[in-house]
Amino acid sequence: MCRALALAAHVAPLAAYATRKREATVRCETSYVEAQFMGLHHKGFVRLGDWHPVTLWPPLSFGSIWETGRYFANLRRPSVTVKVFNAREQEAMEGLSKREFFEKHGFVLLERKTQMRAEDWTRCAPKTLDLSNFTGVGMPKIETPISRIYAREVEEMVRELMPDAKEVELDPLCARRGPGTKNPTYSFAVHQDYGFTAEDWPLADHGFKARFQEPAVKGFMAVNFWRPVAPMKHPVKKAPLAVCDPATVKMEDTVPINIRWDELGYVKMLALAHDDEQRWYYYPDMTTDEVLVFKSFQYFKSQQGPELHTCFHTAFEDPTCPASAEPRQSAEYRVRIWF
Repeated sequence: MCRALALAAHVAPLAAYATRKREATVRCETSYVEAQFMGLHHKGFVRLGDWHPVTLWPPLSFGSIWETGRYFANLRRPSVTVKVFNAREQEAMEGLSKREFFEKHGFVLLERKTQMRAEDWTRCAPKTLDLSNFTGVGMPKIETPISRIYAREVEEMVRELMPDAKEVELDPLCARRGPGTKNPTYSFAVHQDYGFTAEDWPLADHGFKARFQEPAVKGFMAVNFWRPVAPMKHPVKKAPLAVCDPATVKMEDTVPINIRWDELGYVKMLALAHDDEQRWYYYPDMTTDEVLVFKSFQYFKSQQGPELHTCFHTAFEDPTCPASAEPRQSAEYRVRIWF
């Protein structure tokens, strides 16, 4: 009985939320490529309100190994054929401002040259991607080219897209991907880096929770600024990034997981069950003068419960990519924003 009541408490607001999403979704047929996506799940694996444990770091037990095995066994193998639509054409068709497009779809492309040089990006990415990049916890308080140059450039973009932002937390380091970096491979698995609500925020301590409960705070967001960077010389052909419009994702197709991949403990993230209604986009031929901005976490007190306003994403192999294409060099820089 308690389980049924708890499920009903989730379902009622989610039904109203799903209706609002359907009403807001507008389909425009643009050009697309068909790509093979990895990391997508079969439907029905995790019930609404549950979080499935995935343990990739000791200590391990029979139970944790069993549940982790169930998670990986539920993946659709070897891959799923997905249409990835041209987001440049989508933006042109809709004719919205950059701010309006970002608010509607959760992502947008900005043309922004940067003063950062190749050596600056290298200096500001001294380690592999870890929780400090996602939460700021453990991020050193140091001066870097990012703190001097790129943080200012990013804050200008934040103010353009989210003028009601009250405070922007800007880190001195980023994560890099590509040959010769600390993350030389690309992430070819569909994922979303955070959960749904403030309670799901990774490593949320008393200070974070207390601040979120302050009457003046309306909400909190994490936003990813993803861009090709020097020394890349040509537009991105190899392993571009695809993002999914959250308005096209059913809540029941999200796969909430509680994952432990390092010594810091379990954190809540989202995987995704495939559905043909999901709408994936990419910006072909991105250059080092462009930035893909997309929402990674969003929760406002006005919400009635868990909602999805953020972008699942993945690198993918573009079938039109020539074999001689330059390997992608990119940087991902996450900021945390208080409203």
